[in-house]
Order: sequence, then C-alpha cells, then structure tokens
Amino acid sequence: MSALAVSTVSDRVFVGRRILALLNDPRSNAVRLGRLLDAVGPLADAVIETAEVLYEGRGRVTSTAHAVTLIGFNRLERLTRRFLRQEYARLADEAPEVVPEAPRALALVPRYAAM
Repeated sequence: MSALAVSTVSDRVFVGRRILALLNDPRSNAVRLGRLLDAVGPLADAVIETAEVLYEGRGRVTSTAHAVTLIGFNRLERLTRRFLRQEYARLADEAPEVVPEAPRALALVPRYAAM
C-alpha cells in the first residue's frame, strides 16, 4: 500500500483525473503513473490484473509501473476512464443532490480524434 493511499470516493476521483492528465503529458512516464496508481488500490489492482492476463506465461508483473509499461498508455486510459465512471456513480449514490453528472470527457473517445 502506498503512503499516499486514498480512501474516499472523491479522493479516488481526483487521483483518477490526475492520471488522465498525466497520460496526456509528454513528460509523463510509467514510474510517475505507477506511483499515482498505487494510491488508488482498486485501479492499481485492475491494471496489474490486466497485465497479468495479457502477458500470462511471459514472466511476472513486478510492480504497477511494470504493468503500465506492459499494457501501454492507451489501455491504461481506457481502464482509468471506466474506473472513473464507476466512481462517479458511487458519488451519485452517496449524495445525489451534490454530485454533478460525470463529465462528458469520460466517454470512450479516441484521444487524437481531432487530428
């Protein structure tokens, strides 16, 4: 467990959105993303599980950063967007009068559609 581990839904949403921002940052790398992922246990588990399923029999996934390297930024983006949609639904269940709808940016759209 990371020293930065977050437990509330709103904190997990914040970190998830930060991960999406880092995915679009050209200076980002698997180590930086791995550190953030480690703070959000369910998302880190999903990333590691995905890497283990995709690369079964080819060696062991040793860390979240290693899993990010194996699955790539595009698949990590899809996993993060799915995770955030689930977290927004949890927020809406907890306090529907306070939580806005999930941003349309969480829709699964190709990152470079405008190019």
